[in-house]
Amino acid sequence: MIIPENLISELEISELKRLRLKRQSLLEGDEPEDSSLWTMLDIMTLVLAFFIMLYSNQTHKLQAVETKHDPSLAAQTVETVKAPAKPAKKAHESELDLLTIEDRLHQVMEKSDISNYSIKVANNRLVLTLGEEISFLSGQAKLLDYIKPALKDMAVFFITEPGYRIIVAGHTDNTPIHTAQFPSNWELSAARAMSVAEFLIDCRVAPERINIEGFGQYRPIGDNTHFLGREANRRVEISLVREAKKSQNYYESF
Repeated sequence: MIIPENLISELEISELKRLRLKRQSLLEGDEPEDSSLWTMLDIMTLVLAFFIMLYSNQTHKLQAVETKHDPSLAAQTVETVKAPAKPAKKAHESELDLLTIEDRLHQVMEKSDISNYSIKVANNRLVLTLGEEISFLSGQAKLLDYIKPALKDMAVFFITEPGYRIIVAGHTDNTPIHTAQFPSNWELSAARAMSVAEFLIDCRVAPERINIEGFGQYRPIGDNTHFLGREANRRVEISLVREAKKSQNYYESF
């Protein structure tokens, strides 16, 4: 027989109130004028307990009747009793965490001298975008000194958020490149992402937290037919993504 939790709570609350009232009277040295008051309270508590038992018994019988007419309900009832659903963490809580981190990262970036950057929360990740002109010379993957102080501050910030994986992604416009060092925009975008990642690692960000991606011209955010669109496409994105719980080590499974 299953007793509804709300009725159990009512009984517990009633008993606690009774005990608290009795304890308070004893501590204050005040006995009730009518000595039968406590007896009456005890009787009321017993009546409430009896009502709970009666209600539960009737509910159980009703479920039995319904199950008899529909056997599939039996399995559902058993499953509900054996494995009650656990409240899962709401999706908006994760987004709220990212929005809080976004505010803190804005404060970090505002202390730097750079202005061509953006921060947004999208698809359950925080994305920091750095423009090419503050990071690299055209067609090259060596970091400019101008961006390094800001990257150091970012590294310190990332270290304070160990629960997030760091994804560094390089992007280019669709202007063809064909040099000995970079046969295509893919190699250039990947090399730029690598330069940023190596700098973060030199600033003591754990390398196992960092992923590197190179997309070349294939993830544009601007119109490549216009110079402003091409400028927007030449960028590096640093994303923070919630780190999944680590599974058992592969080698330990053998």
